[in-house]
Amino acid sequence: EADGTPTTIGSVANDNTPVTFAYNGDGGGEVFISSAGVGYIFTLATDVLTASVVADAHFAGFLDGFDLALDTNTATLKASDLLDGQTWDPTQIAQRNIAADPWVSMLINNREIWLFGNRTSEVWYNNGGAPFPFGPIDGAFIEHGIAAARSAAKLAGSVVWLSQSETGAGIVLRSEGWRGVRISTHALEYEIQGYGTIDDAIGWSYEMQGHEFYVLEFPTAKKTHVYDAATNTWCHRSSRDVSNGLDLAWRPRWHVYAFGKHIVGDSTTGRTFELSLDYATDVDGQMIRRVRRAPHIGQELMMLKFGMFRLDVETGVGISSGQGSAPTAMLRYSDDGGRTWGPELWREVGAIGEYNAIVQWDRLGAGRRRVFEVSFTDPVPWRLIDAYLTVSPGNN
Repeated sequence: EADGTPTTIGSVANDNTPVTFAYNGDGGGEVFISSAGVGYIFTLATDVLTASVVADAHFAGFLDGFDLALDTNTATLKASDLLDGQTWDPTQIAQRNIAADPWVSMLINNREIWLFGNRTSEVWYNNGGAPFPFGPIDGAFIEHGIAAARSAAKLAGSVVWLSQSETGAGIVLRSEGWRGVRISTHALEYEIQGYGTIDDAIGWSYEMQGHEFYVLEFPTAKKTHVYDAATNTWCHRSSRDVSNGLDLAWRPRWHVYAFGKHIVGDSTTGRTFELSLDYATDVDGQMIRRVRRAPHIGQELMMLKFGMFRLDVETGVGISSGQGSAPTAMLRYSDDGGRTWGPELWREVGAIGEYNAIVQWDRLGAGRRRVFEVSFTDPVPWRLIDAYLTVSPGNN
């Protein structure tokens, strides 16, 4: 419903893998649903959910009037009748034969069907053929498959996925035309390849304030990495388990922009919530901890003295009472490259209206492998702009 109240329309099979949806527009008025390999049609005019319209449907899609289903058991692409998701001619299929590895994932982007194998991938389109209207695009063959079938997502008109090839796995690729370009860093790849399980990774995307984000969650490893297409940078996001103080995977999972809001699912409770920069606490009321860690600072292992560290952050944005009335930034540093850390050093960032507050730390000692980290937990808007540091040679 428009007010966000959920209405039960029926149940679908559940194998603990994500469900995929495809809508065939006003011409068909149907939503094609793939869950646990079963294809369903929800008819909007009657609010009726019809089960088993097509067998072995592990991914759902829609293109040029046809519902599409990918059967990963047999690497077969299936098409419905035109604007009729209730009818599937068993002869309207295509089985992979360009490469030996089977199709394991599908994504529709820019009127193209991206079909991912576990070693290679290809791109299909509506070529007007008969009786099956879809076929491969000449030259659109990629020597990278997908390491996690649910990791593919649209991002700023391109496709992003966690890749796998004959030579290895764990690189994140973004499409440029019909080729995959590496966007992950060596540090991220080192971490990903250290996870015991990566084939359960889930990818999704959203846009906020001009930034388009690709979210890559590893449920087993309990890690979430996010790529910002506007800045070509990665960050780590997490939700904290307050019972033991551990950082877990970020709780939002999947996204839709509806009713003027960013609606996300909650991987912990199964409920839906709004994702917004206006909220300063998590869904359970816990504080959100924001952390920015600087690169390693050193000069050929020489001793360096660190004088002033000044933070350029928006000040004077505290709230009227309670936690956040005197917002605080916390600085700590490591002298062994980030392996161990000293205590947090707190500085107030200015109560309401204190726009000229200076956030600065002095006399920060000396070290050869210094790493600085700043964190914030108060429930106020945090807008970090830059940081400045004075450094001088020490005794060597």
